[in-house]
Amino acid sequence: IVRVAAAVIRDGDKILICQRGINHRYGLKWEFPGGKPLPGEPMRECLERELWEELDIEPLRPKELKTIQVKYSDGGNFLITFFQVTEYTGDLRNKVFESIKWVTLPEIASYEMLEGSLPILPHLA
Repeated sequence: IVRVAAAVIRDGDKILICQRGINHRYGLKWEFPGGKPLPGEPMRECLERELWEELDIEPLRPKELKTIQVKYSDGGNFLITFFQVTEYTGDLRNKVFESIKWVTLPEIASYEMLEGSLPILPHLA
């Protein structure tokens, strides 16, 4: 099982989704930003590091939402801890993704989301 920290970054009714690079596993699928912890790294610190590396921001008081296990059709097995982020410092900029977009919750359905991002959607309403 691969542990992952993921951020649901909200700005009013908008949520940030990020498109994976074309050359990455699951390339061009949309997801919530985040990643895998370093050995011994707590999930909150992992989230903070990943958001800095990917988006140049530091979350303020991220709130843990839910941890969900997801098994992918290709055999991937992930335990994803989702955090809600409503405040951050820094100027958000895309450092690693193909694209990033602010969308409303209903709009997410029109994007090809990564399997692991889907189970949190009902908890965001």
